[in-house]
Amino acid sequence: MKPEATGTPWPYGPKDRVVLGRKGLVVGVLLSDIVFFLVPGVIGALRSPQYADYQLSWLPILMAFGAIPICVVAVPTAMLLGKVLRSVRSQWVHVAAFTLAGALVGNLVGASFTGWTAHTLFHMTLPAALAAGVGRLAIWKLVMVNDHPSLTYPPLPSNPHSQNPG
Repeated sequence: MKPEATGTPWPYGPKDRVVLGRKGLVVGVLLSDIVFFLVPGVIGALRSPQYADYQLSWLPILMAFGAIPICVVAVPTAMLLGKVLRSVRSQWVHVAAFTLAGALVGNLVGASFTGWTAHTLFHMTLPAALAAGVGRLAIWKLVMVNDHPSLTYPPLPSNPHSQNPG
């Protein structure tokens, strides 16, 4: 969404190409929370289908209690990464960076509890990577994209023949 389309002035610097508002932040965090806890539930249901109902029944409880570590670890990481990526206009770069950061943070947090095992990969790294990537992909249309003013310095004149050669 372009800032002109929202009818609000651009409240950020001229080099900020992609900026997320509160609505996008809330949607991204909630969807990431759902995906983060749904992935292990689906993996567990696929591994032992007879207990699928039991494993998926824990999803609402996990989402509620998972809000604490998500607010402590994931949201600050996402905000920092979003701040770093503000000058990058390509949304695909944002999605890839969030997926990679999710995998890295999930791996570090998971390894601190269980060590470097396959359990860490399936229950922390994969869900964190998918949650971060899907969350960022879902808010693609909710970000404000700044195309004006141009990021070139010095600004290019509109008519190249009107330049002063001095």
